[in-house]
Amino acid sequence: MEIEAKFTVPDPGVYWQLQTTERLAGYELSTQEIQNIRDTYLDTRKRFILAAGYSCRRRRRPEGILMTLKSLDKTQGAIHRRQEIEIALDSDLPPAEWPDSAARSLVLELSKQKPLIPLFELRQTRIIRMLQQNEQPLAEFSLDKVSLIVNGKKQVYHELEIELLPSVPEQILVKIVDYLQNEWHLQPEPRSKFERALTLVDSMPQNHNVER
Repeated sequence: MEIEAKFTVPDPGVYWQLQTTERLAGYELSTQEIQNIRDTYLDTRKRFILAAGYSCRRRRRPEGILMTLKSLDKTQGAIHRRQEIEIALDSDLPPAEWPDSAARSLVLELSKQKPLIPLFELRQTRIIRMLQQNEQPLAEFSLDKVSLIVNGKKQVYHELEIELLPSVPEQILVKIVDYLQNEWHLQPEPRSKFERALTLVDSMPQNHNVER
């Protein structure tokens, strides 16, 4: 189960301040690591995976492909709780050729074994810092600059995500959420990146192509 808080960051000044602040809600922030991420979201032509309440993401990494299935549970407020199933692949393969795993079984069931096709591509510049106490990591702090291009129309926005590490009490995330809302005046983002992008994609004319 992935447990994270998501906020929109519409003010460039606040985005910069979040990059450079050293503490948050009384917790320390580590030095930053920057990642450039390229994700492609996939589904069948009739969107069987979406209809079943999931998204399917292909993330290209230097060491290979990471496929992720996430549930699209309805969220109120900043905190998201979603089932997440992943599998690492050496190369891009159709699900029927994935190793035997929970991810393979689920995607074959959800897709009704139909071919997967790209819905859209998201590119992110992600600034990652660890939120910690007494050098003990508690959560991953990610500032994202997200770009989506569909039919020449480009949407760029900024988000902050804070994902709890396994076994860390959820009360810590609640404390951080309260702090970000009351002290930084950030607004919760109830939608996932997938849902936010799909809204733009579906507003475009049919038979659109994502710019590569």
